[in-house]
This record gives sequence, C-alpha cells and structure tokens, in this order.
Amino acid sequence: MLFHGLTNCPQQYETFARLLHAQGQNVYVPRLPYHGYADRMTAAIGKITVADIQGAAADAARLGQGLGAHVNAHGLSLGGTMALWLAQTGGVDNAVGLAPFLMVPFIPRAPGMLLMHALHALPDRFMWWDPRRRERMVPLYAYPGFWTHCLAQCVFSGASIFAAAGRTAPSVPRCTIAINAQDPAVNNGAARALAARWGDRGGQYRLESWNDLGRVHDVIDSSTYPAAVGLVYPRLIALLTS
Repeated sequence: MLFHGLTNCPQQYETFARLLHAQGQNVYVPRLPYHGYADRMTAAIGKITVADIQGAAADAARLGQGLGAHVNAHGLSLGGTMALWLAQTGGVDNAVGLAPFLMVPFIPRAPGMLLMHALHALPDRFMWWDPRRRERMVPLYAYPGFWTHCLAQCVFSGASIFAAAGRTAPSVPRCTIAINAQDPAVNNGAARALAARWGDRGGQYRLESWNDLGRVHDVIDSSTYPAAVGLVYPRLIALLTS
C-alpha cells in the first residue's frame, strides 16, 4: 500500500507503483479523502479530519490483507504519517514512513501544537504552497494550496501517534522512519522524537537519515524529481521487500 501526500493524488506514485508491480508485488494506491478532485482549487480538502485520515489508513490495511500474504505500508509526508499510524496500531507487517508530516518545519513540537490549535480555532484560510507560482505550480494533478484547518488536522493525526507511542511500542514486526536531512517542508526533529519515544517502549524500528536528496520534499514523483528513480526507489524497495 502506497499513501500519497497532502494535496496530491495517487498519480504521485505512478512510476514507483508500476516498478513494484513489475517485480511481482500487488500494489494499492488509495486516493485519500477529499484529494484528487478535477477542480484543483476545491475547498473540500479543508473538511478533512483526523478520523478521515486514520480511517483511510485502516480501510487500506483491511483491503491489503486480501491482496497478499504480507502487507507492507509506505507513504510520503501525510502518507508517511498514515504508514506510521499503522505501524503503531497494527494491521500491516511492515511500515515505512518517508518524510512523515508530524509537525511543520522550524518550530519545536510543543509550541507547534499550540500554533496548530490556534490555527484550528481561527477561521479557515487558504494558502498557496508557492505564492509566486500559485495555480501554475506543478504537478498539475496536485492541489496548489491548502487550508489551515486541514494543516492542523494533519498535525493532530501525527499527535495521536505520539500519544499512543507513550503507552505502547509499534505493533508491526518491522518499521522504518526515513527522513530527508534537507527536507524544507516537514519537521525532522518530530520524526526523531517519535523514534525516541518508540525506543523508550522497547520498539523495534529503524531511523534512517538520507543526506543526498537535496532540498526537496516530494522525493517520490519522478515527473518533478527524476532523481527519485536512482536515489529513492532502490532504498524503498529494499525496505519494503527484503
């Protein structure tokens, strides 16, 4: 199972999914709630909730159990958070979260959570990912912006993993958190903090920091990041299939 990122759609994983399938894997790339609409400026994504995010992950895990003897979950960004939620709660045999969106960058978790609660309490606002390019941002199948309530819900989804990790270790036999050391869009400190919390509970996991990917967040979509084919895909295949 491959979970795409916030404001993107399953096409983000097209090249990688086809590569896995060619190697004999059954592959499922679900469309996340309110994502993938033809209207790229839709406000619907602002309605997404923690329950939507976690429900989509759990639904995919149940479907995946009918597609093979072993179920592997992987995702990028919000998709990475979903994979780690399954790592914490179960339903899969292996989880790989790449650049998980657990907190916005540059802000420590504690004040960051206060900021997210404030954003959620204030009126919902639309913001461009790239204020210079706006709707011209590529890829054209991804939304060019997000709503502040949606951003807060995504962070709250990650916070629920932290809460559960305070009680128990991950439920899966294998789990990897992989971070891009130069990622400009997520908080790598939050990923390390989650790994430390798992370690405190005796969890079996791997934490990998990839230092050669550049200042890029979407290191999966080969249409915007061609280097993914050589730099990222082989590593993910090894983590998912070995």
